[in-house]
Amino acid sequence: MARLHPFTGLAFAGSAALVSLAADRWWLSLAIVAACLVLARRRGITRRLAGTAAAVLVPLWLSQLLVHAVFDRTGSHVLLAGGPVRLTVEGLTTAGGLGLRVAAFATVFLLYSLTVDRYALVRALDQSGMPAQLGYIVAATLALVPATLERARAISQAQAVRGVGGRGPAGRLAAARMLAVPLVLASLQDATERSVSLQLRGFPAGPKRTQYVTVSARRWERPVAAVVLCTAAALVVFLLAGAR
Repeated sequence: MARLHPFTGLAFAGSAALVSLAADRWWLSLAIVAACLVLARRRGITRRLAGTAAAVLVPLWLSQLLVHAVFDRTGSHVLLAGGPVRLTVEGLTTAGGLGLRVAAFATVFLLYSLTVDRYALVRALDQSGMPAQLGYIVAATLALVPATLERARAISQAQAVRGVGGRGPAGRLAAARMLAVPLVLASLQDATERSVSLQLRGFPAGPKRTQYVTVSARRWERPVAAVVLCTAAALVVFLLAGAR
């Protein structure tokens, strides 16, 4: 996606994510996740994608498991029952299907966020006539996860040198607790400094802004992106209509 125009990559990612949500086919969700992992391997970012996806998906999977599987009251095939806990086959099937669809959706957009050129995306948004604030929000959102991970790594290394934490689960828990406060404070300080810097530079500028570097799409990208979006929209409508 890095070689494509940012909007072309966004069209591909959005189409794949929407079709996976509407299709509700476990094999399609797995295929999309596998394709994302293959693309990530080619870019050398498999670890980053897997780690970020796990941080996002594990809490969502646990909540879906609790809501749809552990405390299910409608399923007839009971696997485990005791007190408020009622684990059923139907609940596990529902939780698994939703988990795979969410995994496909999240993995696609995480891959896009890790491979897209943020600066090219901001320039493309600016060229399209959208407000400068929107471009800044998009760029800041895409940069949030990598910047936070890098800051957390630096803080963890500094604390490890000072002997914070220790070995074993208790030591790791103490290290994580000690990491939270400086990480939040550093993020707030960074946001404050960035806000002051933007105000000093008169952000946002006027409606007519000069582009030093323009982002152009190749001739085939626009028609291909349009075909992909139209095909995805037709598939979504067909699948939703067939589900009724």
